[in-house]
Amino acid sequence: MEKRPTYKELEQLLAEEKAKTAKAEELKNSFLANMSHEIRTPMNAIIGASELLRDDSLSKIERNEFTCILNSSSKELLDLFNRILELSQLESGSMNFHESELSIHSLFIQLYSIFGQNISESQKNLILNFTEDVQEIKIFTDLDKLTKVLTYLLENAVKFTDKGEIDFGCAIQDRNNILFYVKDTGPGISVEEQKTIFKKFTQVDNSYTRIYSGAGLGLSLCKEIVNLLGGKLFIDSHLGQGSIFYFTIPLKFSESNILLKEKIEAILKLNINDIYSLSTIKKNIAI
Repeated sequence: MEKRPTYKELEQLLAEEKAKTAKAEELKNSFLANMSHEIRTPMNAIIGASELLRDDSLSKIERNEFTCILNSSSKELLDLFNRILELSQLESGSMNFHESELSIHSLFIQLYSIFGQNISESQKNLILNFTEDVQEIKIFTDLDKLTKVLTYLLENAVKFTDKGEIDFGCAIQDRNNILFYVKDTGPGISVEEQKTIFKKFTQVDNSYTRIYSGAGLGLSLCKEIVNLLGGKLFIDSHLGQGSIFYFTIPLKFSESNILLKEKIEAILKLNINDIYSLSTIKKNIAI
């Protein structure tokens, strides 16, 4: 006969459920306030710039300035909607997966060019580096999704880092996995905050008056996309010492690539920490 819970046990269960409900309500209210702010801010800029552009007395310089505001705010709003759509596709299992052979070196050059330009335009005191252990490496994975994860991580690194260095790159972890990383010299994230940072609509600072904008979707999307690619996403961070986000995905390459096989075997003779000591990254990673 099944044992019935005691009155005290029922009270405890009820208290736990009430606490969960209160927490869910708090997260919902935080999300609604956050999304309202993130949508209304670019929308107000778009409406304001559009109204001002109707003024025929504007100079060419003023008109260009308002056009730039209109363009950047529209892109910001579109990016937010795209992230919400991506998250919906991931959760519903409807996101497509297209595997193809890609050059990591070409991908890194592209990202270095884009984010180097972004840093230059932001006038931050930042240096951008990238490192790859096997320059000629070509792997099979979804290029669009790998690019998206690295882009989101680099965007966060640039947003939260005002000075110092941002490093990104890859290393062969073992015969079955390749590891990618993005390291910054930003403010760092506490151990407690690291427990929730990959949850949807969650940021280190979720308050309405926070310094940095964002809907808190980037890292949760990264985690879901990496899972879709067959890998895992991790963080190593300490307050005041910066952060490093790293993820693994399956190492798939053409069986005919004998040169790559030989290089992988040579690399694997080194300890994983020795690999990083040879690259621009100074911090060892515990795998």
